[in-house]
Amino acid sequence: MADRRQASAQLTAAILALAAAPAMAQTGGTTTAVTPLDAVTTTATRTRAVSGDVAAPVTVIGREEIERRDARSVMDLIRDIPGVETSGVPRTTAMQPIIRGLGDERIVLRTDGARNNFNAGHRGRTFVDPDLLRQVEVLRGPASTLYGSGALGGAISLRTIEVDDILQPGAAFGGTLGAGWQSQGSGPRGSLALGARAGDFSILGAVAGFTNNNFTDGAGNTIPYTGDNATSLLGKLGWTPGHHSFQISALRFRDDHQIPISANTATTTGITDRDTVSENLSFRWSYEDPANPLFNPQVIVYRTHVDLTEQRLTGARVRDRTELTTVGVDAQNTSRFSLGPTRHALTFGTEIYTDEQEGRANGVSRPQFPSAQQSITAFFIQDEIGFGNFTLTPGVRLDRFEQESPNGLNDRDSERASPRVSLAWQVTPWLQPYVSYAEGFRAPSLTELYVGGQHFPGNNFVANPNLRPEVSRNKEVGVNLRFSDVFAGGDRLRIRVAAFRNDVDDFIEQTVLRSTTVSANVAEARIEGVEGEVQYDAGIWYAGIGAAALKGDNRVTDQPLASIPAHRVTLSGGYRFLEHGVTVGGRITATAEQDRAPNVAGVAQQTSGYGLVDLFTSWTPNFAPNVRLSLAVDNLFDQPYRRSNWNSDPVPAFYEVGRNIRGALRVSF
Repeated sequence: MADRRQASAQLTAAILALAAAPAMAQTGGTTTAVTPLDAVTTTATRTRAVSGDVAAPVTVIGREEIERRDARSVMDLIRDIPGVETSGVPRTTAMQPIIRGLGDERIVLRTDGARNNFNAGHRGRTFVDPDLLRQVEVLRGPASTLYGSGALGGAISLRTIEVDDILQPGAAFGGTLGAGWQSQGSGPRGSLALGARAGDFSILGAVAGFTNNNFTDGAGNTIPYTGDNATSLLGKLGWTPGHHSFQISALRFRDDHQIPISANTATTTGITDRDTVSENLSFRWSYEDPANPLFNPQVIVYRTHVDLTEQRLTGARVRDRTELTTVGVDAQNTSRFSLGPTRHALTFGTEIYTDEQEGRANGVSRPQFPSAQQSITAFFIQDEIGFGNFTLTPGVRLDRFEQESPNGLNDRDSERASPRVSLAWQVTPWLQPYVSYAEGFRAPSLTELYVGGQHFPGNNFVANPNLRPEVSRNKEVGVNLRFSDVFAGGDRLRIRVAAFRNDVDDFIEQTVLRSTTVSANVAEARIEGVEGEVQYDAGIWYAGIGAAALKGDNRVTDQPLASIPAHRVTLSGGYRFLEHGVTVGGRITATAEQDRAPNVAGVAQQTSGYGLVDLFTSWTPNFAPNVRLSLAVDNLFDQPYRRSNWNSDPVPAFYEVGRNIRGALRVSF
């Protein structure tokens, strides 16, 4: 064990040295550069801010990075973010995000401002093709002050492409056409987006999709039931008269494949022919007049609907249907003003939404996904107060829940206030330390409260309508650093380091006993850790380091929590041959052994550490700037490895996806 840890430490040191060496050697160049930590975000504070300047760890993945990744899922885009992990076996639509050891319904997921609350055991949550996204924002840590129930681990905001993303400057009509292929599963993909603008009106239509056969792991084994066939459609209609902006947006995702019922586990039994349909419809209005800083409203009215139809192919030939419909409105206003020596950005608003779920088996109510509904009304307020070199940001949100059981005998209602406060100090133009305290909460889900029926042969679900809400209390200290003209004229260096401790009371844990499966509150759990990001860009070349070390414990049983990812360091970088339009780069990921796992039947399952190397290149010819060719190799050395969150005892018969060669062509017109 000591030798392994020493080897891991040596590998980490080598990676850090590799990152520093080219930066020290760079002495020329005057190209102005921008790092990912310079990206603009609205997720951290509900107001526009530079991600590397806010007193909260938020990471932004922009359109250029999305195109470079040529990802098949949102999980592929966020897997390198410090403190973020992907749960589940590599079945594309079944994987889910974990932020700081918390996943499932403990993360709020929003697409263009609309909540995506769907969560049905082992079935995934992110239903959109990444080719239709312009930006992904990941906020780490409790965010219930702004987003309410479920934001114990954080919040993920997905923003779909706009007309401006596909039109050439000054053009009234245009589009993009993309095609790609990957060696894993012999999988082609394609996309087409068209847009037009006439005066104050704009219209956009886009389609993207992919198909693949089963993947192969790094040991040459077939990963069963990983074949996929997914398509996404997007349509937008916009009108921007004066300072107003109106937009109607519709997004539809469909996936058809054969997959186990427990798709995110290593099981190869209980196979079903699954058809997943997700639909988002939203209307957005906003108003922004620089001459009227007190009135900057935004209203989003939305409906999201997820419908899973599953025809079981093994065992009892049951046809299951799982549906969740969310209808809501999210409204806010930001007023900017000064009072004496203080500057204020006061944001206040309301969110009202209802969830209605229904589960059926062969047309009859299915107690495993009980037919129930809940209504939520929330009010929130936050003030960003600037005085001198300090920024104090207090905020609070009040949520009221009304939950209705299938038989009307166990209806519930509850309220919860979620406060947050942070203080940032701009000591110098390049140094900004901050401290924050935030509370998050999650009301028990309708399924946890009212579930019933068979879990598996010989074992039945037992409902627990007395579950209490989960509550987290997060203390965090961090520092943001920003430099320019460090090693070359016009370069940028951004650094963020944060340490946190998140205490979760009444953590809801599902326990599988001999004949029953029941959810109950765990009195206290604690997750703590350190995260760091370094981003450097000199125009000609760039580099970045992301690292996280987390620890989680059930403080009642003194056992480690099962969802905590292993320590990880990621180094990425690239060089731009500007005169030829060529970029080459790569990524090295070093993940330590995860030897802190709960005992199951007296055995603590450990997961070995691993290292991965990915390479990529792209070419935008000077003679054809509207064309982009890209080539990438993931897992260059075909490393067999498993992430700890889907390892098990007995050990699964397969590993993660092995070497994958990807190529893509994108043409703008």
